[in-house]
Amino acid sequence: MARRRSRRGQGNVDWLLWPVAIAVFLVVARWLIDVVVANRPLIIGLTVLLVAGLVGLLVLRRRTIDARQREWLRDNARLERVDRMTGVEFESLVEALLRRDGFHKVRRIGGSGDGGVDVIGTAPAGDLFVIQCKRWAKSVGSPEVRNLLGALHAYPEHRGVLVTTTRFTAPAKQCAAGTNLLLIDREQLAAWLNGASALAPSACATGGLWPPRHQC
Repeated sequence: MARRRSRRGQGNVDWLLWPVAIAVFLVVARWLIDVVVANRPLIIGLTVLLVAGLVGLLVLRRRTIDARQREWLRDNARLERVDRMTGVEFESLVEALLRRDGFHKVRRIGGSGDGGVDVIGTAPAGDLFVIQCKRWAKSVGSPEVRNLLGALHAYPEHRGVLVTTTRFTAPAKQCAAGTNLLLIDREQLAAWLNGASALAPSACATGGLWPPRHQC
């Protein structure tokens, strides 16, 4: 019986606390409103300064990240450095090249379950690209070309790019012929690295970079 009475008493106290809490909240809210109204110019000025400061910090952070990425790209945009990279590092390099060339919405998605695509991005003109990166020591064959062509079904309206640090076999080139797939081999990669070429929607399928090696 004593325990029941204790619980009832506690329940009554809880119900009494709610009106008190609401009353305190209303008083504090009214006080804050009065302060804001009385000091409107000061509040507005402080708010503007706060927003400007936050925007400035975000811009500074973005510029710092971009500067670090450009520095990293300058240090690694050489074939002798690329040859010592891991597959993941090579994907990051391709991602940095796209950003350098003005691509936006660039994202690296390589890894397990990537569906055969390592990097995606949107060209300055709005064209969509999906890229498969092969940091290999051997030549890339036709199975890899077919795999990327199959992966493109999951990316409608995207153009596929297969970039490698080596060469493409004759069957691989033949498999890509007549498709919308771009093949970038070691020689073209070197030109892309030094800025002499850039990935562009106007490049022909046999070249892969702009300006293309051959006229379309």
